Amino acid sequence: MEHSDKIIITGSGNVAFYVYKFASLLDYNIVIIDNDEEMLTRERFPLAGELILGDIIENISRYDITRDDSIVIVTRRHEFDEAVLKTVIYSPARYIGVLCNRHQVGNYFSKLTAMGIADELIEKVHAPIGLDLGGQRAAEIALSVVAEIQAVKYHRPGGFMLIKGRQSGKVKRDELF
Repeated sequence: MEHSDKIIITGSGNVAFYVYKFASLLDYNIVIIDNDEEMLTRERFPLAGELILGDIIENISRYDITRDDSIVIVTRRHEFDEAVLKTVIYSPARYIGVLCNRHQVGNYFSKLTAMGIADELIEKVHAPIGLDLGGQRAAEIALSVVAEIQAVKYHRPGGFMLIKGRQSGKVKRDELF
């Protein structure tokens, strides 16, 4: 079965593993690119469409990225995050997200600006990655990442689905279904 929506994950650590798990539940075609042969295994990622072992930058630069693709940059110890970001910034990917802290965001964006990369390309980068759901564990971070990818895919803001009642101020659920 061919999936048009793809998540390309650079890195195969704990956050990457849980992004893979949540994305699998949503039937994404998942591609994982890493240079760690102990972590990037078919046993660890049995449902991934592709596991690409080797030089992360070389492999992501050769990969055919489309408008239906989401890129999650979560390399081990952030070793290749900046280089991957610089490699994919010009791609047509629907979503590009980098796992980083607020200090790293400013650093990455300053470097991209200094390279002459247009503001509209920089603005499409999601960093720090994920919706603000709270939590610090790898699975919690991954949930927020996949939720953000879904929000971008469906052109949604990713906020609460609540409507305040007029009379009593009571909160009720939006009747979407």
